[in-house]
Amino acid sequence: MKKYISCVLLTAMLTIASACGSTKSTNEPESNISIASLQEAMLSADTTLPEMTKISSEDDQAELNFTFLSDLSYDLVDSYFYAYASEGTAEEIAVIKLKDKGDASAMMQSMHDHVKSRQGTFQEYDPKQVSMTEKAVITREDRYVALIISSKNGLVQKAFESSFE
Repeated sequence: MKKYISCVLLTAMLTIASACGSTKSTNEPESNISIASLQEAMLSADTTLPEMTKISSEDDQAELNFTFLSDLSYDLVDSYFYAYASEGTAEEIAVIKLKDKGDASAMMQSMHDHVKSRQGTFQEYDPKQVSMTEKAVITREDRYVALIISSKNGLVQKAFESSFE
């Protein structure tokens, strides 16, 4: 009889313990936000942006164009958009949707390297633009990494974050 009661109690404890072990990765679906929607929301958040040249993973030379933004392997990328000031000023907004969110740290480091490179370029030919690059925002949500260089970084970042709510 003691063995029977012990088995029932053990089974009950294991059932309760397994119910407490839920995690986001198994119970909540991954974000699947459209890159085009993010581009529209983020670019419209800052009405002071100059004319922007837009490239994306939908373009014919998407992989080659991606190298202007990052040196990370394009094989890790699901999709992306990249908008930069057509006149050569510092404004840039980009979102990279990765195939695996485990690669987000590497992508964020690549974005930091990109910003440092841009700062060096601006030091040479337009030092007034350096201060904007120094305020660059690099952030992530799930497997999406965003780069924001704009005079209204906060508004653009809010538009990015709001897309995931």
